[in-house]
This record gives sequence, C-alpha cells and structure tokens, in this order.
Amino acid sequence: MEITRIKDPTRDRYQALSVSSVWKLDLVRQASALVVGAGALGNEVAKNLAMMGVRLVVVVDRDTVEVANLTRSVFFREADHGRMKAEVLAERLADLNPEVQVISLSGDLEEVLGLGLVRRVDLIFSCLDNRLARRTLNRLCQKLAKPWVDGSMEDLLGDVAVYLPDEGPCYECTLTRNDQEIIARAVSCRGIALQHLALGNVPTTSTMGSIIAALQVQEAVKLLHGDLKKSLAGRRLVVNCEINDFYTTRAERKEDCAGHFRYGQITEVPAWGSTVTSAREVLSRFEQETRQPGHLRLGREIVVGLSCSRCATEEALGHPLRLLSPERATCPHCGQVRAPQSTNVVQGHEPFADWPLSRLGVPRLEILEVRGAGGSAWYELTGDLTLLQPEGAGQGSVSA
Repeated sequence: MEITRIKDPTRDRYQALSVSSVWKLDLVRQASALVVGAGALGNEVAKNLAMMGVRLVVVVDRDTVEVANLTRSVFFREADHGRMKAEVLAERLADLNPEVQVISLSGDLEEVLGLGLVRRVDLIFSCLDNRLARRTLNRLCQKLAKPWVDGSMEDLLGDVAVYLPDEGPCYECTLTRNDQEIIARAVSCRGIALQHLALGNVPTTSTMGSIIAALQVQEAVKLLHGDLKKSLAGRRLVVNCEINDFYTTRAERKEDCAGHFRYGQITEVPAWGSTVTSAREVLSRFEQETRQPGHLRLGREIVVGLSCSRCATEEALGHPLRLLSPERATCPHCGQVRAPQSTNVVQGHEPFADWPLSRLGVPRLEILEVRGAGGSAWYELTGDLTLLQPEGAGQGSVSA
C-alpha cells in the first residue's frame, strides 16, 4: 500500500529515499523496529531509523545517562545526567522526526520486553555490551523465529552479525567455552546482585559507533526487503579500522544448541494483561482446554519471599533474582542479609499463584508457556497491546 507521495521535492524529507533504486520507501515507512540498548550504538541505530521515517521505534535500556557518554552518544546532553537512557533517546527521536512513533522501555531486558512486542516488530537490533544480554535476546528471537542484527565495537575494531531463525548459527552457537562459563557464573549465582559482573569499561569511539550502526541498519533493511543473498545472513562482518580491513566469517550451526527452542501456535487472549491476570487463571484455562494440569514457566528466576534466620521472619516478595539488591535483601529489623526463596515455575497451589503476573516479573504483552504431560500451550497477554498505542506519531515510556 502506498503511503508516501512526494508533492514538493524541495520540502519533503523523504525525497532522497523516494528515488533510491535499492530501498522501497513505503516498505521502510511502514516498518517497526526494536532497538535493545540505548548507548553509543543504540543512539546511532535509532538516529538512522528516525531519519528514514520508520513507523515505530521501540527503545529498551536499563541504564542512566552519564556525562561520560557524551563523546559517543549523539542524543545525550549534560543536563540528561541521571535520566533513563531509553526515555531521553525517545524524546530526542521524536524531535528529530515527529512522524515516527517512539516507545521507551526502561528496565532490564527480561523485565520490560514482552514476547508479544518482539513478535510484532519487523527489525530487531542488538546494541548491547555483554554476552548474557545478547544470549537473552537471541533466545527471545529464536522462540518466535525472528531474525536480528547484532553489533559490537571496541577501539577501532567492530563487527556486525545477522542471525536468522533457521539458517546458519544462532548467537549461542557461536559462543566459546569461556563465553559460556562467564554466562553460567552470571545466571547460576544465588547471592545478591552478583549478576552484574564487572566487565570493565570498553574503549569506544564515536566514529566506530557511526560505522557499525550504519552497517546494522543497512543489513536490517536488506532483510526487510527479502534480499538475503546480498545480506550478511548467517555471517559476521569484522571491521578492523586500524588497518582498514573488512572481512566476513561464518560459524557452524550446532543442532543441539540450547538456544534453538521454538514456540508453537500462540493464542491471543485480549482479556489478559500482566497487571490484572494471575497465574491461577492461566493454569485454569490450560486445564479446561487440555483436561490435564500444567505448570506455568516464568522464563526467569523470581524471588517470592525473603527469610531472616536471625529474626525468624519472612516477607512475601515478587522480584527477579538477578536484580535483587543487597539493600532490598537486608532485614529491616536486625540488618542480616535474608535468604531468598525463588522459583521459575508456578504449579497453581502456591500463595503467589494469585498474585498479578506483573508481580512475578512477567512484562506487559508477554507470551506465557504452560507445560503439561501431553505438551505445551502458549498464551499472549494481548490485553497489554495498548503498550503500542496510540497509532501514529508520538512518544511514550514504560518503566520497570
């Protein structure tokens, strides 16, 4: 469907794109994009998308702006110090092109990014700085058979990789044994806030951010046009600007890779939302439809209670284990660090089965997996679809 007509070439922002022989302007203008990470790469990727006039840009980030970010993040200002990166970036994108709808999600990737949103976007960009977050995004995309484009950089080195759901390796296939051990330490700890492993400051430059982000967007637009033969699909482009050397590599696909899990048919449930629906309601529907009991898989480890051995007191809690801070875990009565009780499934008999799903760490527009003896079912919290409203231009934000 044609949505763009150039009436006055001298006063239309899309004139140059309309005469392109490689991009279809209307296809680009109708596209939606997810940008995970609002740092140097995220700024540049989002900038390109806004200038192209894509319909919707969703920005996800858990961090705040620091003045130190200003040398490589084009949209941040000194006055933004301490503000959420995703919110600031969304505001500036709306200023850059008011015709683009922008949504910011501030919080940890697993906290705020529902699979129903991932399912609905056309372009997915990883602008992340650690392996664990990339693996998380990879698994989200694999569950829904969604392609995504990854970018990374350090000094004058960078790379861009395009991951397809069933062709070539996924991100997890490319991890070395050392990479997997680092991730295992991050996700297996049962202490407090150990998930934030000290990665150190990675030296980056504004020039490499521009180069890598431009390549990411260019490759994503190729996918949007179905131009797989000319894309990096299944490959990784290494950019070595120290010696001006560009080359591609290809890893092997591991058929037994744990990241290849795929969801089946998804049932949209308009009456359900993360703040109004409980796990018990979900399990009840599954049992009615399958005539067998099941358990709800949360997809994340959630602290449902904190126990103090010194005071012999307990507190009900709903909080992702990876994000449990020492301050939150400390007993307010005696100062001892309390032991967390956590779970990643709900059977239906627990007291927390009646909590709103949001209290169990389930984000808006999530797709829930229920498993029973005879198989699984997948339900979408479609009542949260207002997250993507209103249609058209504008800017909104959601915080974890």
